[in-house]
Amino acid sequence: MVKLLVVGHITIDHIISPTLDLISVGGPPSYAGLMARRLGADVDAATKVGLDFPEHYTIFLTRYINILESAISQKKPTTRFQIQQYGESRRLKLISKCEDIEENQIQAKNYDICILNPVVGEVSKGVTAAARSAAKYVFMDPQGFLRRFDSQGFVTLSDMDKALLRDVDALKVDYEEMRSITRLDEPKQALNELHILGPKVVILTSHSGYVTLSLGEKVYRVPIPATDVRGEATGAGDILAGAFAASFSQNRDLLRAVCVGVSAATLAIRGVGISKIPAREEVFELAEQILNGVESC
Repeated sequence: MVKLLVVGHITIDHIISPTLDLISVGGPPSYAGLMARRLGADVDAATKVGLDFPEHYTIFLTRYINILESAISQKKPTTRFQIQQYGESRRLKLISKCEDIEENQIQAKNYDICILNPVVGEVSKGVTAAARSAAKYVFMDPQGFLRRFDSQGFVTLSDMDKALLRDVDALKVDYEEMRSITRLDEPKQALNELHILGPKVVILTSHSGYVTLSLGEKVYRVPIPATDVRGEATGAGDILAGAFAASFSQNRDLLRAVCVGVSAATLAIRGVGISKIPAREEVFELAEQILNGVESC
């Protein structure tokens, strides 16, 4: 069985939309970890939660993923977000932040892949280095390295320490994140700059109907299937990451793994909260359709 590590905070999310008012467990270990487990991976999570973290969430998560030692903070509450979603727009507000993840939480050195996915700056250079040495392959979502929060808790994107990208194998970004890292508006130039910074694989997500997979000299356009049923999109990027990581670790096929990730994220947005994790069979069935529609560009 593939051995996978997820590094990032488990969160409690208050999701608000015109048709929804929901409190759900969230964060990369929940969404990416549970998706990867559903696709057959053995998942460990290096994370932190506070003493306020509900016991029923712990019971639920630990049925499927192994939460590494020293995850309980005695000093700070669990990271909590309020997420206001209206159509394609989304407003994120930080309510509380747990303490940072510690290097000594990552002890094993035999992971096939690590999903490095902070949400609120909880991953240091030292933890990044520990994750790199613990895994054969590192997938990064840089959202938590880029986020800055004002005095009211609302988020903006800023720059990040680009040296952290040197040892990253695969990077997933959206256009805004890519622009924040590279300071470039033109996608081809920005993608090239990201490759220069370190990652050999860049996955660029968008709302324009396709995901771009850039391998440097080769670039693929991966179609996003239309969906008539829509719930809410919280965690969809994490679900993509978990599905990609599980698939790639098992078959070493980058293009197929991205199609599996896009499939999982597409199916996920039909649901709400943590219940949106799609079934394995559905993910692989839709992934085959997506793969047939891939274009080289």
